[in-house]
Amino acid sequence: MHGTNIMGIPMKNPLIIAPGPWSRGKLLKNALECNAGAIITETVVSEPYPDTRPRYAYDPKNGGLQNIRLYSALDLEGWLCELEKADKTSRYGSISKLIVSIMASTPSELGYIARKVEKTGVDGIEIGLACPMGEGPEIVAENPEKVYEYTKAAVRAVNIPVSVKLCATANLLSSVRAAEKAGASGISAIDTLRCILSIDTESGLPGLPTYGGYSGAPIRPIGLATVAAIVQTTKLPVAGIGGIENCENLIEYIMAGASCAGIGTQILLKGYGIIKKTLEDFSDFTSKKNISDLENIRGCTLKKLKSFEEIKLELKQAELAENCTDHECQKCVMCCLQNAIRLDSGRIKIDPSLCDGCGLCLDICPDARIRLSWT
Repeated sequence: MHGTNIMGIPMKNPLIIAPGPWSRGKLLKNALECNAGAIITETVVSEPYPDTRPRYAYDPKNGGLQNIRLYSALDLEGWLCELEKADKTSRYGSISKLIVSIMASTPSELGYIARKVEKTGVDGIEIGLACPMGEGPEIVAENPEKVYEYTKAAVRAVNIPVSVKLCATANLLSSVRAAEKAGASGISAIDTLRCILSIDTESGLPGLPTYGGYSGAPIRPIGLATVAAIVQTTKLPVAGIGGIENCENLIEYIMAGASCAGIGTQILLKGYGIIKKTLEDFSDFTSKKNISDLENIRGCTLKKLKSFEEIKLELKQAELAENCTDHECQKCVMCCLQNAIRLDSGRIKIDPSLCDGCGLCLDICPDARIRLSWT
């Protein structure tokens, strides 16, 4: 398996288990036995917060999930016992590095929790500064000065690596620089996004009674863009998190520049078996592509990203790669704002004089019968 690192800590493979209830307390053993490169525990706080019921809402149409589970329902002392148990059992024979996610309301409290956690023998600490849930709209990660204060407090308190978890905020890159200046060893991104998953249009009631964190496949494009931006801003290793469903998504994050990437929501939906499946598929992928070192592909996409100023005005238009007579589909017809695509005498036809080459019809067509060609 191909090694990499998380916040400078060597890993046997680039898949990490992201923070969540699947790595809480007694379930930590189950997570460790999956042998991911690393495990980041559910977020530990000083005072436990009881699980709300219900606390999840899922949209099966797009794979998006809202959760209103704040922090761990296990108190700090309970967590210390579980972590010490894992340490005494050599982590149940797991190859996974163990990272503890922590959060606090003040920098001094964060330092206190960090010191307590370090004594259990864990490999590193991740500080959560971008949780979109709880009282008030402010997120620490939006304020670079606060990011510096919290990061500095944790770094000063321990002698193990500290990573900072951020999200796609307006001050993202300033916060990355603040974390680096404060001594962080790595960056994780992205956290869940504040959301209301649904509203009942008859009653006006939200699907869940408060704002929640949005995760799953729909946030992956945001995660990829955020990781790409961070990697081009700092030399710190970046852990990509957000919307990973399979091996292909893991590879996407690595190509965007991440050193490793974390899976979370899919564990909730499909169980721990998704970890084994992803690792097996990753091994097959690297074998078939003859990839012996992940550095050969890490960040390769960044070289192909262009600014708007660099993009050449390419005069391309849509054309049919093969004839289409699907009378019932007509998705391409409906999506064409220029009315360049129409059903004529039982066949789909494209008028090149009207097509402006936007490219949407290529992705809309379920049978990939349309392509772009030079005019």
